Amino acid sequence: MSSNNLWQICHKKMTPNKGVTIEVVTELRRRQFSTKQVARELDIPTERVRNWYYKNTGMTAFDLILLFQKYDFIEQIMREYKSCEDETIVKIEAGRNYS
Repeated sequence: MSSNNLWQICHKKMTPNKGVTIEVVTELRRRQFSTKQVARELDIPTERVRNWYYKNTGMTAFDLILLFQKYDFIEQIMREYKSCEDETIVKIEAGRNYS
């Protein structure tokens, strides 16, 4: 199997994590990172980064790991995102009536 076919199969099965992608892309835009700059620094195709920025496709876990390694502020974003998610879950569970 060629690497091109393998890449297509792998990417068709991924489930995007759009919430995380939106938070990360918002911060990258706020800090004025261009798609080309991010792609070059992470050594990934520019088209993939453009998909996050402009087509609202979710990033892969591997992309997120690369971002963690390259940019220190990503860890802070993820902590804030996780704490907001946890608070939402607690509020939902508190509102349930277990009778």
